[in-house]
Amino acid sequence: MMKRPVSVALPLLATLLLLLAHGGVAQENVLTRVAPSMLECYENPALFERDNRLPMTMNMLIELIRKVEDTPGFQQDIRQLAIALLHRFRQDGIVRAPGVPNISGVLPFSPTEFQFTKHRVLFSRLLPGNAVNFPNATLGPEERCALHFMLSNSIDRRVRGDENIRCSQLSQYRAARVPRELGDEKPVSRFRSNYLGDSEMLAQPEMDRIRQQIKKLRKQAARLEMDPDEELHEGAEDEEATEPEEEAAAPVEAAAEDGEGGEGEPLEEDGGGEAEAGQISDVSLVDIASNAISQCPVENGVVHTTWGSVMAGTLLAGIAAGLEPQTVQLRDLMTRSGEYRSRQQAQPLRVDNRWAATLSGDLAEVALLHVPGELNNVRVGAPGAWNHSVATRWYFLSQREHLQMTDTEIRAGIDGLLLATNIAEWRTRANGLRLSQVLDMYYSQRGVFNDTVRSCNRRDLYTTVAPMEQLRDQTVAFSTVLEREMQMAFTMQQPAIEMFSRQATDALANYIPTALNDLTCEATAIVSNDPTVWRTASDLYIFIDASWTYRDVYSVVTHILDSVDVGRFGSTYTILNARDGSVVVNTTRSLADFHMIYTPQEHERLPGGFNLPNVFRQLRNETNNLMSEERRTNNLSGRSKIALIIVNLDRVSEGDTNFAIQHLQIFREEVPDLRFIYLANGDAGRFNRFVRDERRDVFPLRALESGGVVDTIRVQLSPVIHRLQQEPRRVVNPRCGNNWVQENWGSNSMNQFVEPRGINFYRLHPNYFFLEGNNRRLRIQGHGFAHLTVCHSRWVERPRQNTTENRDSIECRTINTDAADIDLSRACEGHSVIHSCPPLFVSVEGPQVAPSVIRCSEPECRFPDNARFAIILDNMGCFSGASRTVSSLLMAALAAMLLVLFK
Repeated sequence: MMKRPVSVALPLLATLLLLLAHGGVAQENVLTRVAPSMLECYENPALFERDNRLPMTMNMLIELIRKVEDTPGFQQDIRQLAIALLHRFRQDGIVRAPGVPNISGVLPFSPTEFQFTKHRVLFSRLLPGNAVNFPNATLGPEERCALHFMLSNSIDRRVRGDENIRCSQLSQYRAARVPRELGDEKPVSRFRSNYLGDSEMLAQPEMDRIRQQIKKLRKQAARLEMDPDEELHEGAEDEEATEPEEEAAAPVEAAAEDGEGGEGEPLEEDGGGEAEAGQISDVSLVDIASNAISQCPVENGVVHTTWGSVMAGTLLAGIAAGLEPQTVQLRDLMTRSGEYRSRQQAQPLRVDNRWAATLSGDLAEVALLHVPGELNNVRVGAPGAWNHSVATRWYFLSQREHLQMTDTEIRAGIDGLLLATNIAEWRTRANGLRLSQVLDMYYSQRGVFNDTVRSCNRRDLYTTVAPMEQLRDQTVAFSTVLEREMQMAFTMQQPAIEMFSRQATDALANYIPTALNDLTCEATAIVSNDPTVWRTASDLYIFIDASWTYRDVYSVVTHILDSVDVGRFGSTYTILNARDGSVVVNTTRSLADFHMIYTPQEHERLPGGFNLPNVFRQLRNETNNLMSEERRTNNLSGRSKIALIIVNLDRVSEGDTNFAIQHLQIFREEVPDLRFIYLANGDAGRFNRFVRDERRDVFPLRALESGGVVDTIRVQLSPVIHRLQQEPRRVVNPRCGNNWVQENWGSNSMNQFVEPRGINFYRLHPNYFFLEGNNRRLRIQGHGFAHLTVCHSRWVERPRQNTTENRDSIECRTINTDAADIDLSRACEGHSVIHSCPPLFVSVEGPQVAPSVIRCSEPECRFPDNARFAIILDNMGCFSGASRTVSSLLMAALAAMLLVLFK
């Protein structure tokens, strides 16, 4: 049950004095114009252009929040940061003004949509605060605007001219007309909403004419930049546009489902293609249809997650409210005392800010704006789909009516209320809990401190977190407040507000179990019937062949990076060109770097094709630099090292093949833990000779088809990503460096972390223990955070205690404050060469349940319930045949030259 917050009676005068004390900046996001700090996102065309924005994903949101949290000297706690983010970046209801050109001194954008009224009430009275101390300099303009567009909710209803393509991909759309008068076409309630933000449809012939003009203008503006596929679509669109659209009253069907998911599939595999507002030089044609509604409007403020897209601003508002819960009496929320007296009841109404910020806030909009006009057909929910399976920037709704509470708002309302209900307890349990940690845990397979409270369980948790009677009461209470703030074409009495609120609540209760069919926890498990949490930690070198189209390369790399835990707790990556080996994106832990640097213009600049010798030369430089840095910093690594080469149709010549085979021997000696993985178009088997295991390390990649099949990316890359996740983490002797010359002996150690139900796999190559050595060992030292299971084997790459295969070759024990020692003094006895001696494989597995005492508070802890342990290497050596291999290759080359000379 939800913990009852302390009742707060905050007179309006006191609230105003508090705001004035913080200065005007404190509440700039409740002004009836675009907030000054957000103007850059609309005035700068490069920042406003939707196809230039960072992808709207939960991983990206978490990364940006984490970047703020990691700001040197940053001292704000989770509550202060949540409030600061909301006041700095969120402003709901911003839409473009029809008929107003973008000229000097005039910004044709303002918060005039219905969402702004609720927003203003929330942030001026229920979630007060400011962003005065927010570290703006930490984020670049692209990152700041990404946060604004992620957190701010609005619906762009303008006709774009691409509706015949986009909307037909969403569903079998049938034109529906918003009645212009109460007597038009069908009987309607006398309470039909005519809220200022709504628009009426023009007559169909006029709409058809305007669409034709818009299409012609867009085609002329974009013709030079189109793909051939897109030109075909345009031609088809023109033909279709000549046919009159059907008119029917049937509701729009949901977008196509992906497996169990209720959210629609991506519409296209290209990067968008729609013209953004302001892109077209002459917007007057759009403005002719100033009251035209797109058949599939664009919803803003949405972020993609595996378990359904959500409204990010609602999540943060729920967390902020949960950290400072208030129940406020109506008399303290009403702007005038007479209003309160007219609404007075036997039981005074109280508004709980946790409910107002989440489910009840959106239901109040349904009760006031939708129910009066649809008394006998109350509807909530509006499904939608992204334009792209990975580069998620455009989210299209599958209907143009009944948009007061969309599917993204429903998911976010449930999630936000769950977080609001539990966040205070979690914060008490984990001192120093971070905002990024909460989102990272909840939107994952692991859950927040258990496997129950996680987003894939939202539908099952709904009735628990939102008891029906409490939801009705809170909706009535907030609707009463909102009705007095919202400009509408009719006036409502309190009995009507109560009735409409209950009807909206009932509609939601019926909708969630039948229509909100998001992917389940079981459906998204990495390994079926295995609750283990898999994390990737790798140094990835990704070589891209620029003869692929930009769309294909961008899509493939984006999906891979989004799946391998890029960040300071997991993987790093470097993007390089497969033709000349040049670095495209320097080694980084930031997802945003790839999206900001690897643009279509950058892709066009790169030489296309594939040259394996150049790849090997550059890779040798990169790995030498890495190993030198590991020696300098005394770093045992803890990450795998993988070269992923994405090739189009080029083949390797015979001369390059001989070069490659020879240099693979050098890599095996100098960089024994480097793995090559090929992702190739055409016959992928042509690269079998250049990997250690052709069954595991060579994958086919077909060119991505134009169209909306999500599997073209996800299904093709699933085995590749699983392979990357399976590669054990390196454990190295940093004293060897890149030249394998050891100047001294001793012990080296590094701290590592594992989470509940998580497991880390490690590999130590025989290059570090080939010859006999006294007191040579690897030790796993527990630090008392939790009971850990340590297993090791010489033959099983991923040893586990409960495995059924090769059980006799695996040894396991449990540690807490003690240690597990693995003796390596004579580990290669009987082996004459290094490569015949098997590596040492080690696993460290976390507890099945989070410990009662959560103590991981250092910056290196990804989660508060991580268990810290140490890996210690004692008296390791440096054994490599690299010098002999190079000498042999030089001798062979010299012999070949002599043979040529004396022929």
